[in-house]
Amino acid sequence: MKRTLIFSLTGLLLVVLVTILYLNFESNEANNSTGLNVSSSSRTNSLSNEQGSRIDSMTYTTTYDGKEYNKEALVYVPDSYETGKPMNILYLMHGSGMSAEQVAADIKPLLDELIANGDIEPLLVVFPTYYPDRSFVVSNYSADYPLNHYFAETEVLEVMKTVESQYTTFTETTDETGFTASRSHRAFGGYSMGGITTWDVLVEQSDKFFYYMPMAGDSWIGQVTGRNSDEAIAETLVSGLQENNYGQNDFQIIAMVGGSDGTKYSMIPQIEALRSNHSDLITDDNLIYWENNGGGHNQESFELEIEHGLTYLF
Repeated sequence: MKRTLIFSLTGLLLVVLVTILYLNFESNEANNSTGLNVSSSSRTNSLSNEQGSRIDSMTYTTTYDGKEYNKEALVYVPDSYETGKPMNILYLMHGSGMSAEQVAADIKPLLDELIANGDIEPLLVVFPTYYPDRSFVVSNYSADYPLNHYFAETEVLEVMKTVESQYTTFTETTDETGFTASRSHRAFGGYSMGGITTWDVLVEQSDKFFYYMPMAGDSWIGQVTGRNSDEAIAETLVSGLQENNYGQNDFQIIAMVGGSDGTKYSMIPQIEALRSNHSDLITDDNLIYWENNGGGHNQESFELEIEHGLTYLF
C-alpha cells in the first residue's frame, strides 16, 4: 500500500513539473513579444537585412468552428532564392501563447548564419499560427490542443496552397497530387505545443511531408482518438504511414528536447513504444531522438534544437 502511494505521488509530481515547464516557457514567450508590425497584404516584405534575406507575409482564410478568419503566415526567403528555381520548404510552428511574428524574428538571424556558414542548404521556412486570432490566446495552454489538431488536420493544407502557389518549391501543382509527389522536399516542425502539432501532422498528413521535427512536445493524439496509453498512441502515430504503405526509407522523425526539460519524460515512453512495438517500420535511422544537454524548456533550447534538426533535413 505504501509503495503504491509513493508511485502515485511521484507520478503526480511529474505531471505538475511538466505543467510548470510548459507554462513558464510559453507564458514568458507571450510576454516577450517582439512587437513586429507585419503588413496584412497578400504578399508583403516585412523584414530584411543587408544579406537580402527577408520575411514575407502571406494572407489566407480559414474556417474554424463555423466562423471564417483572415490569417497570416510568414515566410523566410533566403537571399539566394530565385523564382523558377525550386527550393525545399520547412513549416515551423510556435508554442502556446507565442506568435508567428515572434518565432520569425527570433529564428531569422539563426537561419541567415547557418546558410551563410554552409551548415545548411538555403530553404524556405514558413511560420504559421494555429490561433484563429489572438483572442484564442489563454493562460491554459491545454486549451490550445483542439486548435493544434485542427491545424494539422485541415488548416495546414490551406497554408501550403497559399504559400507554395507564390514561391517556387518542388511541387508542380498545389493540390493533393502535387503535394504528395513533392513530399520529400517538405518538412514540418514545432516547439512545445508546436511539437504536439507536429505529431498530429505525422498522423494526418504523412503523404505530404517527409521530415518531422517535434521539439519539447509529446503526442496528445489520444485526446482525439481516445487512445491514452503510450502503446495506443504509438499505434495511432504510425497509422498514416501504414495507410500510405510507407516503408522505413519513406520518412524521418527528428525528436528533440532539452536534457533538463521535463517534457522529455512524456516524449521518451512514446518513442520507446514506437521503436519496440513497430520495429518493422520505426528504426534508429528514421526516428532520431536527441537531447540538448542540460537544456530547459526555453528559447535557448528552442534555437539549439532547431539548429541541430535542420542538419538532418533534405
